[in-house]
Amino acid sequence: MADIETNGSVNTVSAGEASVAPSPASPAQAETATATPASESPAPAEGAQSEPRRVIAVVDGNSLMHRAFHAIPPTMTAPDGRPTNAIFGFVSMFVKLVGKFHPNGVICAFDKGKPQVRMDMLPQYKAQRPPMDPVLHEQFPMVKELLRTMDVPVVELQGWEGDDILGTLARRGEASGYDMLLVTGDRDMYQLVTEHVNVVSTRKGVSDVNIMTPESVDDLYHGITPELVPDFYGLKGDTSDNIPGVPGIGPKKASALIVKYGSLDNVITHADEIKGKMGENLRAHIDDALLSRKVAIIRTDAPIEIDLADAKFPTFDPAVVRDAFGALGFTGMTSKVLALASAGSGTATEVAPAAAPAIEVGELLEGDALAAALDAAAEAGEWVGLALADAKLQGTLFEPELEIWASCAAGVGKVSGDAASALIVRALEGWNVASADVKALIHAVYPVDSSLAVAPAGDGRPFDPADLDASRTFDIAVAAYLLDSSKGAYAVADVAERYLEGELPEPTDAVPASALAALSARLLRPVLAEALDRDGSACCMHQIEMPLVGVLARMERQGMHVEPQVLAQQSAELGADIDTSKRRVFEAAGREFNIDSPMQLSGVLFDDLGLPTAGLKKTQRGYYSTNAKVLEDLAQASDVVAEVLAYREKAKIKSTYLDALPALIAGDGRIHTSLNQTVAATGRLSSSNPNLQNIPVRSGLGRRVRQAFTVAPGSVFLACDYSQIELRLLAHLSGDKHLIAAFCEGEDFHAETAARVFGVPVSEVTPELRSRAKAVNFGIVYGQQAYGLSTSLHIPRREAQEMIDRYFEAYPGVRAYLDRTVAEAKSNVWVETMFGRKRHVPDILARNANLRSFGERTAMNHPMQGSAADIIKLAMVAVDRRMRNEGLASRLILQIHDELDFEVPESELEEMSRVVKETMEGVVELSVPLVAEVSYGKDWASAK
Repeated sequence: MADIETNGSVNTVSAGEASVAPSPASPAQAETATATPASESPAPAEGAQSEPRRVIAVVDGNSLMHRAFHAIPPTMTAPDGRPTNAIFGFVSMFVKLVGKFHPNGVICAFDKGKPQVRMDMLPQYKAQRPPMDPVLHEQFPMVKELLRTMDVPVVELQGWEGDDILGTLARRGEASGYDMLLVTGDRDMYQLVTEHVNVVSTRKGVSDVNIMTPESVDDLYHGITPELVPDFYGLKGDTSDNIPGVPGIGPKKASALIVKYGSLDNVITHADEIKGKMGENLRAHIDDALLSRKVAIIRTDAPIEIDLADAKFPTFDPAVVRDAFGALGFTGMTSKVLALASAGSGTATEVAPAAAPAIEVGELLEGDALAAALDAAAEAGEWVGLALADAKLQGTLFEPELEIWASCAAGVGKVSGDAASALIVRALEGWNVASADVKALIHAVYPVDSSLAVAPAGDGRPFDPADLDASRTFDIAVAAYLLDSSKGAYAVADVAERYLEGELPEPTDAVPASALAALSARLLRPVLAEALDRDGSACCMHQIEMPLVGVLARMERQGMHVEPQVLAQQSAELGADIDTSKRRVFEAAGREFNIDSPMQLSGVLFDDLGLPTAGLKKTQRGYYSTNAKVLEDLAQASDVVAEVLAYREKAKIKSTYLDALPALIAGDGRIHTSLNQTVAATGRLSSSNPNLQNIPVRSGLGRRVRQAFTVAPGSVFLACDYSQIELRLLAHLSGDKHLIAAFCEGEDFHAETAARVFGVPVSEVTPELRSRAKAVNFGIVYGQQAYGLSTSLHIPRREAQEMIDRYFEAYPGVRAYLDRTVAEAKSNVWVETMFGRKRHVPDILARNANLRSFGERTAMNHPMQGSAADIIKLAMVAVDRRMRNEGLASRLILQIHDELDFEVPESELEEMSRVVKETMEGVVELSVPLVAEVSYGKDWASAK
């Protein structure tokens, strides 16, 4: 029997270097013993009825953690800043595993240290693998502790891989009368499969699994049974583990040879019969094949001591689990884990009351019953959840009719066709409506393509989103985004998982995902509204974001007029320019190659042309990188690299815009971009389908594309943008008297900064000094350090640091403000704008210096950039309202960062110039003046 070592609250059972660490919630499990060998297992009495075999699941922790890390976005973090994406994916898989297979016990195995057992056989084993990502590495101790909290034994053994622990437990369990489930993504584990050992193989991400039986292994490998899997690997090898195999023999040839001859040994015996190159390679690499098979064999003799009879699940303490999951920010996941307890068969522990109940859909309503229920809900002021049906799932070859699901306290139901259109209009005009996407609801009755008719409103006029009462609409995605703009996923199912207690049922034909979306929206609204109040984000929701929804819907329907013939002409001209650039590159290289292939381009630049590689890193495939930063640096001294960059820009402009935009022109002759409120973490709007914000502003090619965006005859394209708004906000927020004075006195701000930083009179500031000062001004706003400034100005880092130091001497209030902001961010783990828009910055607490530095820069910048985003949104709402109130025919058509763009009748040009400028400059009062500059022209390019 192993000695029991007690350390604090964690009981650890040791056997040599092995350890099995159960949770402190179940100390009795620490008294483990070696499993009974097969020869000693008692046989059932003759004629006795055998009991059902217990099921034990053994999880390959390393395999699942790696899969989860690459499947879940790396933006997930705990409230204290620790990364959690791999843990979240791991637990998601764990919950699905237990919920689907209901094992009586669960054990989790991990690698520990170098895989010495196999390295002794094959020194280069796994030697080619890069070091583990530090963000993933940081999460392994955390997931082990979480498993202990869940009372799941954690098994690891110095020098041994988790595969061998799984193999050992599989054979012991099978011999002791258990059915074993091995949960892993490694295919070499298929060799362990028997009638009572199955592999639960993760196929995609962390949710899609395949159950491997002896028959399915045979079918997968075309005749290779589980016991022949090591022979199979002996021939084909395994590049991921650096197992050599036989050169030139892949999976198909390996399986064919083994099926033909019966085993690797027989293949080797008949090696002389195998013709051609394959036979030559086999005969030359017999030792490699035998060694590869030996290395591929999963060991089943790992010296671990654990009594499988003690592996029971669930046996955890619900309160301990709730606290542990809450500390990681897994709010929605907690109820799912607790719910496992009520369905578990491991013990009789009384934990069911702690598990949140399943969410009930309610009564399915139809026809008059649904209409009456919704009318009553509206009359009572109840919030109604609405969700559009997914047209792709309606199963028709023709244009599907409009279909809407509605949820109220009385139940849930579906309305289709014209009745659905009427329901949406009635709801938006007078009900309290919660939806996963309010703008999508609007566009169902107010189409993006302005050549399509708008549904009639209650008074018979066409429905107009300008009439929406923002206080009576609640967008679930927008609310969740305001609560944490770093999450990245705001689909209603994701939000429900995070915020709702209990679990939604799986979609069915009767209750599809759209019905659940309507239900979720209704249930989430009070939860999110309360969270917004607690968080201090309710102001942004009700005064900025929800009033903006109707404005965006109107802008998207208005669209931007575009000339397809101009795009076609530019595409042809640019195509000729691209051919010229390619020819110049080929001439310099001395041969033709695929310029778009990073590997081929690297070979030409660094091997053929001998360009310097000092300081450059190689990719995982072994060639020097040719990313944009590398090429931009090389282009300073290489004409051929400059030509490659020119080629790349031309090819991107042609494919992304000139060739793609014509297909996006709607029936009204306009392009209708989508303006998104929940994408950019800063609070800025983003543009998609197409992304019009990304058309280069300063490049000649970008300006040419903008020439194709025109306006209707008799109109002009008017643009109005804020001048230096983020710098003005820095002056306001920091309260630095010198910075405020520079703006209030109307001086050339960059020249004034140059004079202060470089110690010369303003009259002696040269264009070069002004340019450098401008770079420092904007760099400070973005938290730029000396390295970044030296790179952008191409000056030594010491000189850049001296410039930054002098800047802070000139504006001491800025230094104090930025230091204070970073300190508050480290305390709060968030930073906010003037209007309460928070941005969570968990990276500011990261152990990794690069991540921590990024968090600090984000904290410095967000109050300015986020406040600028809030101000332009307030201006959009105010300008739109003023245009309507004054009966102007002008239309707001696009927003790009600090700029608003309009299509303006020539007769309104003077008035609109005044209205827009006044409104934008007066939307908020600062300690320095806001300045908006108006310009116009016949198209987008000439307007700026």
